[in-house]
Amino acid sequence: MIQPNQVTANSFVLNHSPQYNIAAVTSWVEFFLEAYFFPDLKEHFYVSYLGLVMCIAGEFLRKLAMLTAGRNFNHLVQSEKASDHVLVTDGVYSFFRHPSYVGWFYWAIGTQIILLNPLCIPAYAAVSWIFFNSRIYIEEITLLNFFGQSYVNYQKVVSTGLPFIKGYEI
Repeated sequence: MIQPNQVTANSFVLNHSPQYNIAAVTSWVEFFLEAYFFPDLKEHFYVSYLGLVMCIAGEFLRKLAMLTAGRNFNHLVQSEKASDHVLVTDGVYSFFRHPSYVGWFYWAIGTQIILLNPLCIPAYAAVSWIFFNSRIYIEEITLLNFFGQSYVNYQKVVSTGLPFIKGYEI
């Protein structure tokens, strides 16, 4: 629905990166090994429900960010500003500078809470944090180049939305 002419197979998480595939396979291996050898670990369903809520909320926030940004949303960090590209600061963007990333971050952690994977929960949190810290830093350099002082002013009043990630600041 959002920028359909720019969506390619690379826009989807199934072929995101080798690291993503390793993380997915690791979580499945952890789940099945623990279910077989330590089945009691997988019986805390109330904890799984917390993960389900995180996944639903994260996915909802991500989709809401895409809908709010509309044609200004892109699945890849852009290096050139389109002539019709505007800085979106309303809706969910008035709460987080990167609501799509916030949603994805909590969705990723939520998947591991659903699976009750005690090793992958902190691992997914750490790896996702490292990924988004780097991605936001790079993206904010381009946004500062695109929007200048308007983006600096936006940074002053709205956080990235992710814990301990400040982005690129002048």
